[in-house]
Amino acid sequence: MQDSQYYRSQAEMAQRLAEQINSPEAAASLLKMAQDYRDIAEDLDNGAIEIRHAERMPQRKQTY
Repeated sequence: MQDSQYYRSQAEMAQRLAEQINSPEAAASLLKMAQDYRDIAEDLDNGAIEIRHAERMPQRKQTY
């Protein structure tokens, strides 16, 4: 798992993109994504060992 600074950086990038995009729907999705990244960063700063909303995180395909 990445550290909280990584997630804050991702939140800032999503925020900047949302401010530059012309599609309201896409901007709303990016703003939601930014907030999710901020929530993860806060959880990590508070000592969480699991992500609060794991279902929102990209899933990796399992290879056996």
